[in-house]
Amino acid sequence: MVRMSGRLFVSVSSIFDQTRSAAEVLVNDLRADGIGVSLLVAPRIDGEWRLARDPGTRSWLDTHRDAGHELILNGFDQAVQGRRSEFASLAQHEARLRLSGAIRQMEKIGFTFDVFAPPRWRLSEGTFDVLPEFGFSVAASTRGLHDLATGGFLPCRNLSVGEGFGAAKWWRTNVMAAARRGAARGNTIRLSVSARNLGNPKVIRDFRAAALAALEEGARPSRYSDAFGSTAAQEGARSR
Repeated sequence: MVRMSGRLFVSVSSIFDQTRSAAEVLVNDLRADGIGVSLLVAPRIDGEWRLARDPGTRSWLDTHRDAGHELILNGFDQAVQGRRSEFASLAQHEARLRLSGAIRQMEKIGFTFDVFAPPRWRLSEGTFDVLPEFGFSVAASTRGLHDLATGGFLPCRNLSVGEGFGAAKWWRTNVMAAARRGAARGNTIRLSVSARNLGNPKVIRDFRAAALAALEEGARPSRYSDAFGSTAAQEGARSR
């Protein structure tokens, strides 16, 4: 019996001036392993920081985009969420306003996006309903990946380090085990980490180990924007 192999999606969020150098270490290590990284970016983080005012981070993103890493829109103003997730409970009207603001600000500095992933992957019905208005092809949620053109759905929950989830050693150990176990079963694996946690070399080590474990079990590195680009991507496709 031939075992089906799933795919491996790896992403880093909370990238700004104070976290960029730590993210660089992980991204370069994974690239050397043959694993591309999706970079989740937002125009505003932590109250005072604005991507438009940070040429160093803009240049960093440009460099990695040119190297083949995809950029994903990860909200508008992460500073407002506090303990909540920015797009977790928005109705259509407010979601539309926030998305319009984010896209307008990002386009002014040369960034466009095919994929939307809300902070902590928490996507309200109202947000989901308005996403096609903005030209996104794929949305990522806690439950999986959504094809906004066809209504297709790829169920694959996310294994997160940081981002409102755990980052302690026991949590990272569980993430590594789950990545290996899921990949061995042929499941699609999604791994994400907040760059805020990458200042700890042990977090970089263990997150990379989780990605390598999935790779060793046959998972194929992929981009979110390519999630529905092949018949393999339609695995488990269904309406939302």
